[in-house]
Amino acid sequence: MGFMRITLIVGADAAPFARGLAAGLTPDETLTVIAPVVRDRWLTGLKSCPDLDGLLGVGDAPPTHGVADELVHLGYSRSTQRRTDADIAVQLIRTELLGAGYSLTEATAATARRRSLGFALLPSSDDRAELNVVVVGADGPHAIHVEELLEAPGDHDVQDVVLVAEAWSVSSAARADLEATDLVVLGPSSRTLAIDPVLRTPGLLDLIDPSTPVLVVQHRDEAPPALIRAAGLSEPDPGSPETVPAEVAAVLARARQLAAS
Repeated sequence: MGFMRITLIVGADAAPFARGLAAGLTPDETLTVIAPVVRDRWLTGLKSCPDLDGLLGVGDAPPTHGVADELVHLGYSRSTQRRTDADIAVQLIRTELLGAGYSLTEATAATARRRSLGFALLPSSDDRAELNVVVVGADGPHAIHVEELLEAPGDHDVQDVVLVAEAWSVSSAARADLEATDLVVLGPSSRTLAIDPVLRTPGLLDLIDPSTPVLVVQHRDEAPPALIRAAGLSEPDPGSPETVPAEVAAVLARARQLAAS
């Protein structure tokens, strides 16, 4: 079996799967993870990217919340915005690099190298493209950021979803990876919050050749049901898709079978 390049499209909810997949690779196999950016926002002066933050996480290390708890104590943020100290450290680095003129891809790579993830991590886009949700309140319909909905989904009457972006395109690094990949894996991750937002990035589906093997990992979408309904139908699976169990061993075994055929 020759060299194999695997591209995994997931959000933060699949971080353990990404780490497990990377740990099972042989020296002749590489893994690139492409993550969505639609949940990104600025929070307490820092660029928060929940999916990148989760994938850049420190594995099984017990989380600490000293900074977040102090921000809540000072009345500067809500208790629902309780980021871990590890996430805040990543966001500090990202914010400084973005302010210095680096792209989101470059800022992500700077932290990923130091975390020794075992895989390359790329945002699907370097552009700001934030998912907003139209909800109905006492004052009528208004838009909130999707993260505000996720903090308290039962408090909102969801009517629609709207993507706010001045420009939105596939990052050059994600483009290069998808043009060269041997295999694409979708999930296990929320279809509504992770996979579909990546697939809907303008120009991305055109980069996946119809003959490219695509493994669609079985997964139950854990997004709020009202958000799933408002988001509508999922994007069609690209390439030449087939469904596989949500097990690292099963995904790697099928990937190697396809590479050998």
